[in-house]
Amino acid sequence: MRYVNQKQYPEIPYITCINPEHPQHERGKTTSIKTSGCGLCSSIMIADRLLVDYEYELEDAIALSYKVGANRGAGTARIYFDAFADRFGLIKKEASTIEELKECLQTGGAAIVHVGGDSEGRIGLFSHVGHYIVAIGVEPDGRIAILDPALEPGRYDEEGRAGKVEVKNGFFSVVSPELLHEDTLTRQPGSYILFWRK
Repeated sequence: MRYVNQKQYPEIPYITCINPEHPQHERGKTTSIKTSGCGLCSSIMIADRLLVDYEYELEDAIALSYKVGANRGAGTARIYFDAFADRFGLIKKEASTIEELKECLQTGGAAIVHVGGDSEGRIGLFSHVGHYIVAIGVEPDGRIAILDPALEPGRYDEEGRAGKVEVKNGFFSVVSPELLHEDTLTRQPGSYILFWRK
């Protein structure tokens, strides 16, 4: 299983916010995979999970994002995942319920989950801002197995997160379906981006 951590790539540029009407950022802001590459890293982990033979690295993911204009705002827009699925012949579906996510994972699929970050009175479990993570399976106890492309020591120990996410085997995490779903509510509808092989 391949794990790709965006924090390890501060030197790879990823230019975002190229839309002159984007309200929050300078036009053509130079960011990096470290700061803005969670969607691209997540797609590489999906490819590894679902495909037997593939060639897809960060440079390929950046080029695809630029080609389809998924970098026009902050981070990566969802149109990137349409192009990614087309490139590899994957079935893609957007879903809004934890039941649909679990069904995907239990039928050979994998998913990118769009979590929303902090909201009024609540600390984001996986990030303080919008963030993409990968769901790869359902554990025997019902928790969802997650690959977080921004995982680093202490990420889930701060106030509001402590005790809610367990890191196992160094690079994957497990979380209850209820807490995961709660973390997506500001990104609904369609916060679960499901993928299967055709």
